[in-house]
Amino acid sequence: MVRGTALTAAMVAMVAMVAVVLIAPSAFGAPADCNGDGVVDAADLTDLIAANNTVATGTSMEKCDYDADGTISLNDAGLHMAESKK
Repeated sequence: MVRGTALTAAMVAMVAMVAVVLIAPSAFGAPADCNGDGVVDAADLTDLIAANNTVATGTSMEKCDYDADGTISLNDAGLHMAESKK
């Protein structure tokens, strides 16, 4: 491989990594960050409780369906509180 080509490939890879971080920061957030604002706080629990008995699959709350039953429930809120203490 030519030195310039290797450098270009490394630069493309770096730009791609930066783009992923800038475009999808919530993908790297804490598991207990239900509302995706980058902070695990009381607002996450409030949003979880407000979403009680709603479908989780395919929504922004999907990552907070801790029991993976497809529905946000008070069970998920309890599991959220345990997770946020870690």
